Amino acid sequence: MTRPRLGRLGGLMLALLAPLAVLGSEPPDPGGSQWQVGLTDRELAISRWFSHLTFLQDRADRPWPQWHNDGKQLGVTSLRYQLAFAGYGCAAMAARTPAYRELAERQLYDLCERMIDLRVWDYAPVYWKYGDEPPDPCLYENVMYTGHLTQLMGLYELLTGDTRYSETGWDFEWRDGRKVHYNLRQAIERLHVQTEKNLGGGICCEPSLVFATCNSHSAASFILFDTLYGTRYAEANVKWFDWMSRNFRIRNRAAGEFFYVLYHQHTKLFVPLGDAGADCWTLGWGYPWFPSTDLAREGWQHILDKAPWKQPDAETTYAPGSQLITCCGGGWQPIRNSFIPLVGVQVEGRDSPTSRQVLRWLETKYGREADLDGDGHCESYHYSDDGLRIATTGNIAVALATDGDSLRQLFRTPRRRILAEPTVARVDYPNVYVRTAEYLAPTLRFAVRKGTPGFRGITSIACTQLTGEATVRRDGQLFSDWSQTGSTLVIRTDVDRERLFEVTLAASAHRAAAGPVASPAQSGCQPCPNLAMRDVE
Repeated sequence: MTRPRLGRLGGLMLALLAPLAVLGSEPPDPGGSQWQVGLTDRELAISRWFSHLTFLQDRADRPWPQWHNDGKQLGVTSLRYQLAFAGYGCAAMAARTPAYRELAERQLYDLCERMIDLRVWDYAPVYWKYGDEPPDPCLYENVMYTGHLTQLMGLYELLTGDTRYSETGWDFEWRDGRKVHYNLRQAIERLHVQTEKNLGGGICCEPSLVFATCNSHSAASFILFDTLYGTRYAEANVKWFDWMSRNFRIRNRAAGEFFYVLYHQHTKLFVPLGDAGADCWTLGWGYPWFPSTDLAREGWQHILDKAPWKQPDAETTYAPGSQLITCCGGGWQPIRNSFIPLVGVQVEGRDSPTSRQVLRWLETKYGREADLDGDGHCESYHYSDDGLRIATTGNIAVALATDGDSLRQLFRTPRRRILAEPTVARVDYPNVYVRTAEYLAPTLRFAVRKGTPGFRGITSIACTQLTGEATVRRDGQLFSDWSQTGSTLVIRTDVDRERLFEVTLAASAHRAAAGPVASPAQSGCQPCPNLAMRDVE
């Protein structure tokens, strides 16, 4: 089937409705086009749902409320996938507010701590034997865990500057109290050793089984760690990319699949099955690490032309996929289709027509408002009600927050300067949401809105890392209800309606803030011992 097309009227209606129905309302931009567009109402509601799943719960609870746990952790609904894709959604949205990191730090830290919880990785002895040694989920194969773990921790360090997982590390503690200690570099090394020694560079998920989908996350982890610490682990990606792009490809078939889902390492045979969801998982999460984006563009065009598209109406479309695939993005319509827009928005930009049609279909069929605090107001939003709702929502959140190469650049760009610049350090979340936050010398500009309808009165917003004296404008007018002590400025304001603040440093102060680039120690981004720190592409 050829690429789904809209009629002239349908295309006009989608152009008018999609920004509201799919992406949510966006704030006006009186500051001009040099400022990033902030988070939409939909994205803020999704982020609120992730907050409820993470730091607004006690992760010591047994079981974890709201998280689907089948007690086995062997299938596609396993906690590792739910945690990882929730974290990727949080990270992609946080990149849209570079001068506000408090919320992402709380969300991603909670997710990293859950990821190393025994209940997430206690399946490991089902697949691998450890003898008298304590089980170690990063020791053998298991890229389906270690790849997500390292990518999640890498994004946490990149976005927040908190390097606790590289410096102090963590323990994998078994039921009898035996422990294995790791830091982030050691986990990366486990992956790197396997990709270096294995045929083609692929790392197994389960014993002898290589999936292209999961290897995208280990490869992206190498990119992230190199960006953080100036290492060269990502050079191994060329081997895997070259082998995968040649050998995982399904050729000369009329069906729409682009990749095989599975390679059996022992027999050196591919299982002759593919799926549109699995293809888009590999391409969408491969785009940030692929040495070249040509494969993603070729694959996206193939999917547009060959996938078995269905169009319920002129404004929506989806890919039903293979009924034989129950893993890797197959089997469930919402998770399968959640991967599709992520490819389109990277290859074609956020206005990708097919991506918007799929997002509209997901919104119409699976979008769910939720009142999680019991105040009678639906403050949260997610997609689907099944055991894959968290992973589905995470993928959609990444697609909504991504435009062209933005995710690829996030993985490849050091943020030490951003971490050292003026920032919105604290708001009264969830009573107050931050829609935009960015520093362009000499101005820290951010927009806040009410998060809880019943919230009334004055709230405080703290800004830090200011150098020298500042002036403050609210909604374009000089504002006086604030105080500054050293590098910290506290604003007192209502949020009865959305407020736009501009904190501008005096000329001499912003010149000092602009350079030179802060050292890793000054920026809070500490290197691992014995690792050289340099910026890499």
